[in-house]
Amino acid sequence: LPQLSFAVDSRAAMGFLTLGRRFLNNPHDIIDDRIDVTTRGMMGLTVSCARCHDHKYDAIPAADYYALYGVFSNSVEPKDAPAPLRLEDAPKIREPYVFLRGKPGGRGPTVPRKFLAVLAGENAQPFKNGSGRSELASAIASRDNPLTARVLVNRVWSRLFGASLVATPSDFGVRCDVPLQVDMLDDLAVRFMERDWSLKRLIREIVLSDAYCRS
Repeated sequence: LPQLSFAVDSRAAMGFLTLGRRFLNNPHDIIDDRIDVTTRGMMGLTVSCARCHDHKYDAIPAADYYALYGVFSNSVEPKDAPAPLRLEDAPKIREPYVFLRGKPGGRGPTVPRKFLAVLAGENAQPFKNGSGRSELASAIASRDNPLTARVLVNRVWSRLFGASLVATPSDFGVRCDVPLQVDMLDDLAVRFMERDWSLKRLIREIVLSDAYCRS
């Protein structure tokens, strides 16, 4: 890969989505993979299970899946850009609609691009700025959405201790086991957010703890 100047342009994480699987260039499967990577990786939610129908266990309707589908379908990889891994908004923004039974030819109702209702509330406002990708990122990393902080704290804890506080780090849904120490997970998550989401400070706090120093 070419050397990139992050001081000039923040591109350090641009491959998080664009270096994923290509599925023989099937756009619907590529978008599904990006939804899955984003929601399971950052929020521990199996949103992609709602591709063909409302989620069977968690409060994620198919309409929410296609609301996020609209964000990623309006985010394209520029063909002639010097950094081909990045995404940019499509020239013409199109509102998504539900694929009945997950089939593109089965046109269901149109849905606005917005954040998950289970986290943002039923009155969540539609995204208005381009594809909505920036607004989605802000919603994921918001103090109003502590689920992201809990998932990240759990992943860091797992890497340091070799065991998770939540046994299913990519699934914080209703079927997952109760965290081993709920109060500690919540406390670390709150302080993680209060400290500007600093992974360095989170890691320092854990490795200097009495718990980490024990055998």
